[in-house]
Amino acid sequence: MSDPSATATQRSPDLVLARLHLRLGSLSLARAELETLAGKDMLDAEGVVDLAEVRWRTGDIVGAGEAAALVIDDDEGPVLALIVAAEAAAARGRPSEARRLAAKVLAISDGSIDAIFAGMPRSPAWPPDPAAPAPSPTTMFDSPHPGRGTGGRRARSTAGPSAADGAAAATLATQDGTGQPDGHAGAGLWDDDLAAAAEAEAESAAAVDASLPSGEEALDMGRQLLESGDTGGAALQLALVLRIAPALAPAVIDVIGDRHDPGLAFVRGDAYRLVGRELDARRAYADAARPSDPSTSGEPAGPPPDPPSPEGDPA
Repeated sequence: MSDPSATATQRSPDLVLARLHLRLGSLSLARAELETLAGKDMLDAEGVVDLAEVRWRTGDIVGAGEAAALVIDDDEGPVLALIVAAEAAAARGRPSEARRLAAKVLAISDGSIDAIFAGMPRSPAWPPDPAAPAPSPTTMFDSPHPGRGTGGRRARSTAGPSAADGAAAATLATQDGTGQPDGHAGAGLWDDDLAAAAEAEAESAAAVDASLPSGEEALDMGRQLLESGDTGGAALQLALVLRIAPALAPAVIDVIGDRHDPGLAFVRGDAYRLVGRELDARRAYADAARPSDPSTSGEPAGPPPDPPSPEGDPA
């Protein structure tokens, strides 16, 4: 990483441009730029904070916490980095650490954190967002209108038991002889079967995630396959990089270069689109749709056909 003490006037133009994209809301483009600069070890301290922020705002709370930890020393650091660290701690199941960092932020910022969150979801370590909507009612179904049926007409009064009598009867019906609620009638919506199904689904998702390579691993594999001449396998691995780690799109563009293979051109177009270069993406797609030329693909054109015999057909 570059010298953290560098002033704003000494910052690299790439860092300034990445921060501009971040402030303008071009989060995908800003993250691609900052991740590329991080890979080249060109981030200063402000750039690390920008990287933590863009990861947080794009949903990568784990990566955001890792970046924020680089500029925090003994719970001291930029306010934004402390906020990201608190959110990361809450996401990792460390509520005490999250509350400690949140209290530090509120103490040094006079409680004005709403502008920083800017609508981002916040963990329970923070005061509630005053702009958030009120909690929805706990009832599962709303009646069409008080005192009216489904057709909008007022229901006729009948000579039956009152609502209070009905509620009391329902209460008695759900109690056994000991006066305690009946276990079957009082079962909650989430029973044991649903809980077991949810746990099984979570374990299945974890197994799938464990079987996937990381973006860096797929990028290295694509580079190796490309160097060995396996363009089809390289295109598959590089396409996988864009889907696992879209922030590595600039690295995919660098690896592919100006190769004219249709599969690689298609992947290059996807990478250009991820970094916001739509015109270059469409050009790459046009290269992918163009008929392949053996002279540019590097494949041998094959031996020329045998010339006809000058003596003609012996028959």
